[in-house]
Amino acid sequence: MSSLSSLLSIGRSALSTSQAALQVTGNNIANVDTEGYSKQTLITKDGSYVSGSAGQLGSGVVAQEVVRSHDQFIEAQYLQRGTARDRFQTLYAGLSSMQNLVNESNSKGVNASLSNLFGDWGDLTGNTDSAATRQTMLDDTNTLLGLYRSMSSSIEQLRSQADQAIAADVETVNQLAKDIADLNKQINSTQVDGQNIPNGLYDARDKKIRELSALVDVNVIDNGRGNLTVNTNAGQTIVDGMVSYEFKYEQGKTVRQLSSDSITAGSDVQAYYEGSDTSEYTLRVKTSGGLGGVGGATFEASLDGGKTWLTNDDGTVATFQADGDTGKVKVGDLDVWFGSTTDPTDATGTLEEGDTFTLVPKKALYWYTTAGTPVNVTPQQYGDGTDNPSRLTGGSLTGTFLFRDEELGSYQKTLDAMAKSLVWEVNRIHSQGAGLTPFTEVQGSYSVNDSTAALSSAGAGLAFGDRLEAGSFMMYVYDADGKLATDAATGEPIQAAIQVDTGDLAHDSLDDIVASINTAFSPTYLTASVVNGRLSIASATGSSFRFGDDSSGALAALGVNTLLTGSTAGDVAVNSVVASDTNKVCVGHVGADGLLASGDNTTAKALAALEDKDISFYVTGQAPVSQTLGEYYSGLVGKIGSDTANASYQASYQSTLAAQLDAAQLSASGVNLDEELTNMIKFQHSYQAAAKLISTADQLMETVLGLKN
Repeated sequence: MSSLSSLLSIGRSALSTSQAALQVTGNNIANVDTEGYSKQTLITKDGSYVSGSAGQLGSGVVAQEVVRSHDQFIEAQYLQRGTARDRFQTLYAGLSSMQNLVNESNSKGVNASLSNLFGDWGDLTGNTDSAATRQTMLDDTNTLLGLYRSMSSSIEQLRSQADQAIAADVETVNQLAKDIADLNKQINSTQVDGQNIPNGLYDARDKKIRELSALVDVNVIDNGRGNLTVNTNAGQTIVDGMVSYEFKYEQGKTVRQLSSDSITAGSDVQAYYEGSDTSEYTLRVKTSGGLGGVGGATFEASLDGGKTWLTNDDGTVATFQADGDTGKVKVGDLDVWFGSTTDPTDATGTLEEGDTFTLVPKKALYWYTTAGTPVNVTPQQYGDGTDNPSRLTGGSLTGTFLFRDEELGSYQKTLDAMAKSLVWEVNRIHSQGAGLTPFTEVQGSYSVNDSTAALSSAGAGLAFGDRLEAGSFMMYVYDADGKLATDAATGEPIQAAIQVDTGDLAHDSLDDIVASINTAFSPTYLTASVVNGRLSIASATGSSFRFGDDSSGALAALGVNTLLTGSTAGDVAVNSVVASDTNKVCVGHVGADGLLASGDNTTAKALAALEDKDISFYVTGQAPVSQTLGEYYSGLVGKIGSDTANASYQASYQSTLAAQLDAAQLSASGVNLDEELTNMIKFQHSYQAAAKLISTADQLMETVLGLKN
């Protein structure tokens, strides 16, 4: 029923609603520069109606709720583009640092040092006795090897920095997950549908999700209120309502997936390894059998989860089998063997075709389920460069992992391959040469783990054991006058070819070589022994010795009469024997007659020619490459430049797309001051009109009351 009190009530509701609208507008204006703030709007509806003589009459306006402007569809697209942007920006930042390490624009790079070194050997071909030229060669060699060590150390520093960044980011991810779960809880306890929406909590949650997406890829499923789920694109749950899940950055775990036959038999076999690598190793049993030796199981190996398999030099898939003596086999950079789940030395089990083992010889990222089961989510790329979709694929955490494992790992392996081939090729030539003075004693620079194991086996552990061939090396003994010694009874020269045969059990170990040397020369002329796993030879009083042709490579593999030591870019150095005595620099070569001709430059010529010689470089998981040392290093520099340019392009491209989506979201949720000022004027006039309505109702009430008087 129409009444003056109804008119006052309508004015009051209009006044209150206009005041609320002004407050919302004022809050928008105050937060115009607040990051993550979404524009808010007061939703109103007309009040209830009553029937009067004139029909249905309204009772005023009701301020129902305050809602925020936010486009979930655009936000979902932004999260995908933003996480890709942060991945490539992180990757580009790391690659830029790496690119600075291989800057060849000046005259003091690796290729320049290589040219200087081989130039020095060229100088020695014409001046074989010059101590100054020999010292210059050693100095330039140290300069080159110093560059290798410096680059390797810098890569290790970058890897260490990446590890620290990963650890910090994982802590942040876990904290953000807890924060989002807590916000979900607060939203559920605060929100009253249709009446009270905690817009500030929603904004805070969206901001946290954006921060999370900057670290890992996310997929948001919003079921309303606090019932929000955040997954990775691969499906690992980070937040489920009020529950958060944890990531851990820890040492990699070995996981086995047994075939049905092994499961039926209750197999207890587990894979083990020694060494470290930036790649993961997947081992798949090809033929069933014991854990090693004749009739033992064979298996294949993959570095990309089984997408591609390691191959032999001819392109066929490589098969591996544990050695019968040591139970181990060299697979890439790891020594692998099998035992039981409780005892790594228990070799009594059997492997069945299809049994698969995944080795993770590095610190990796694991997602833990509610049951506490770890799932490996460390970013991984297949051999064709695509991402493993079951792992993390976005965010700065992914970028850091890819930089550490895929990029730095690849560059380090390439640099190591170059250093290893340089050492082998130089030592292979130098070990067969002769210096100005013979040896009275010598000790190899490379040691074996087991002197009874075949030199080419994993049990011996020689860095260059895989490059040995069946053959022999020559040794010559000289008297006190430096002349080739002869047997007093027969007049025959004291020399011998020491057999090395990797396929002959009587001549394949270091103990066998020692026995062969002693049989040929001990005790009258010299004695061989094993000292700390190294070949040691000492001559008798008044005798000395030299080395000659070596068709087996044993001298180079054992580090005897060599110029260089080490086998990686981080440990290459000049042999201390040569560094302390330039007379031990091998320029000449002992002839078949056991004599060294004055001025002979055979070894120096061979080493100088190495600059233009195509040699082989081996990187696990890649086909062998045959190039010169300079070409191979230029290829590394070119790849780093190409990878950096590609990361830069992707970072720029993804940044542009993310910026466009962010702008689209801002157009929907951002505060527009012109719009808010217009609204403020509108609501001000509404407030004034409501006040006028109340004033008019008051005047009418006074008129009615005046009628009584």
